[in-house]
Amino acid sequence: MSNKKKEYKVIDLFAGPGGLAEGFSSVLLNGNRRFSIELSIEKDDSAHKTLLLRSFCRQFKKGELPPEYYQAICLNDINERERRIEALFGLFPQQAQSAKSEALKFELGKDSNDFLDNKIEGIVEGSKDWVLIGGPPCQAYSMAGRARVGGISSEDHRVYLYKEYLRVIAKHSPAVFVMENVKGLLSAKVEGKSVFQMMLDDLSAPYAVTGDSRRTKYKIYSLVKEKIDSPRDFVINSEDFGIPQKRHRVILIGVREGIHRTPKKLKKFPRSVNIDDVINDLPPIRSGLNRCFDKYVVSKKNKRIRKYRKVIDTDSEWCTIMNSCISDLIRLNGFSPDDLYRLESPINGTGGEFIEINNDPSSLSIHDSWYVDKNLKGVLNHQSRSHLTQDLKRYLFSTIYTEKHQKFPRMTDFKEHSSELLPDHFSADSGNFTDRFRVQQRGLPATTITSHISKDGHYFIHYDKTQVRSLTVREAARIQTFPDNYLFRGSRTMQYHQVGNAVPPYLAYQIAEIVLGILDVQ
Repeated sequence: MSNKKKEYKVIDLFAGPGGLAEGFSSVLLNGNRRFSIELSIEKDDSAHKTLLLRSFCRQFKKGELPPEYYQAICLNDINERERRIEALFGLFPQQAQSAKSEALKFELGKDSNDFLDNKIEGIVEGSKDWVLIGGPPCQAYSMAGRARVGGISSEDHRVYLYKEYLRVIAKHSPAVFVMENVKGLLSAKVEGKSVFQMMLDDLSAPYAVTGDSRRTKYKIYSLVKEKIDSPRDFVINSEDFGIPQKRHRVILIGVREGIHRTPKKLKKFPRSVNIDDVINDLPPIRSGLNRCFDKYVVSKKNKRIRKYRKVIDTDSEWCTIMNSCISDLIRLNGFSPDDLYRLESPINGTGGEFIEINNDPSSLSIHDSWYVDKNLKGVLNHQSRSHLTQDLKRYLFSTIYTEKHQKFPRMTDFKEHSSELLPDHFSADSGNFTDRFRVQQRGLPATTITSHISKDGHYFIHYDKTQVRSLTVREAARIQTFPDNYLFRGSRTMQYHQVGNAVPPYLAYQIAEIVLGILDVQ
């Protein structure tokens, strides 16, 4: 095999559901993958299951997944789907074994380093041209996480998990590494010291921290700036590179000394890719109903306790409640009878883990070849949440307001229209979290998909005022640029969590092409 066709080995640490690996494994030449994902390490059980299935898919050429794969994943019942996946592995034992060898459930910093080192040594087998990718957990560095706990504690083990990544670099000397983290890393400090500068110093000479005998050094590059004037020059604004969300992340690329090749920079797209560019073709579904606030009662300790009544979730009940809410909203300050409309339940109701569709789901206005698998014949992970009816009224208000004013309402706008729209929460009128109910706007990239989407969905309200709901897992996955045949396993909450924590695969694909440009000339 000529150097131009060489397949380079990749090891993925802190892999999550595999966004980085998906991008790297998507770089093809004549239908053959240029990067082979040899090891994906993740501690979370649901994310590991997702990784395992995707690794199984990579054992086949792109576009050549067997019919049994679709038969296994295209089911609405999660438990039955899990049984079918296990049966699928039994039908293809060689591919399943390769996948199980790659996708490793392992906790870095806790499980055996000796086991991991032996595994890596067996994979790279003395090769110098392999790649390390991954993103150490970022909760400790995020602005929201620091706000919740009042800063960063030097005792928070997550602050130092990047040193597990560093240890692998020092011990095994990859040719190139790619490391991703949140923008909050740039301002994070521990005991007055900049975490980011500490990382740059450590990554440039990892042996100085780990004490490893290999004294390998690395030059750290930005993927967007030639000249580094400030730490912000390492930030990638994803919306500039074809990703339909305003996701701003620190991504470093390190090149081992002796490799005399400077990485190219990411090329900006001529226009932004907007949220409606990538989710508008998905089947409309409605929100679910679960309960309604009824009244307060006073406990024996003189505390007010909320009492709720259950709401029967049917199409007709949803229409009755939603249309009543619309009528109420029209009477509020700022709306008029011209804003009045009536809702009917979409044909697919609240959706499901799989929705079969007759039409060809390839009407995307951009990236359709990236997303669409015509053998899928439907949509995965596309089920709406159930909500409190009072919150759905707020969703309605937000979507009508956003369509009318071309901006989503803040808490002050809720209060101006009616105090009854304010959430019954101590911080609702405090000035904090003023964008508590945030509508994603047509014609713009989405806001950042984060793991918070697993909580309640209030920051991720669909722009379509006829659906009255937050985004589904599949819509979040589209915004994150996961292909449509990428199944997220586990409970719906864990599916959201996986999607929110991932690196957008299409961005990873562009980074992988830059890495390829470094390695192919060695």
